[in-house]
Amino acid sequence: MYRFLRGVMRFLVAVVLPGRVHVDGLENVPRQGGALLVGNHVGTIDPPLTGALIPRLDVHYMAKSEAFEKARVRWIFRGFNAFPVVRGSADRAALRHTLDLLRDGHIVLVYPEGSRSPDAHLRDPQAGVGFLARHGGVPVIPVAVWGTEQVIAPGRTRIHRAPVHVRYGRPVALPTSEGSARHDNRAIAAAIMDAISAMLPPRYRTAEQEAPASTPAA
Repeated sequence: MYRFLRGVMRFLVAVVLPGRVHVDGLENVPRQGGALLVGNHVGTIDPPLTGALIPRLDVHYMAKSEAFEKARVRWIFRGFNAFPVVRGSADRAALRHTLDLLRDGHIVLVYPEGSRSPDAHLRDPQAGVGFLARHGGVPVIPVAVWGTEQVIAPGRTRIHRAPVHVRYGRPVALPTSEGSARHDNRAIAAAIMDAISAMLPPRYRTAEQEAPASTPAA
């Protein structure tokens, strides 16, 4: 099912956004073995687009649990290798499943902001991504996406042919342990978001950021 839905997504991109999707850094995504991909979320099409561009069929997605409540929508998410996570909570089942996927050599794509940004600015991450990065034992690849918020505007269904950019960064060098597990998780989450911020145009960074953040890379 994922092979089919990924093909549909790539076909739609070629038809609806011909020559408008600009991809950089895809060579930073491992061609085999586990990897945790962490992205910002500005548009509805971010998850399927980001995953469909990767030349692998074992990409899995962490998605909000609300998306699995209705049967007519649930099968699409399941077909995209998505699994639910309860936002705003320490969803241990989702965390364990993610770690199992990473240790089995798969790619998992997560969005630590928790939901799509209403103004396309980068928002604070949830500490769970730091936990996954700390315990996953796999490369952590930052992914910066912009322009997708113009393809389908929030609350709208009409599609616009706007330029879209997807940039896959080099693996993030995680901060060393300095204190409690909670502190470490938050520090790692912040470092990952800094790496994403450094790849975004200035107007997509947080309001407080006036200059590019340094990007620690391995």
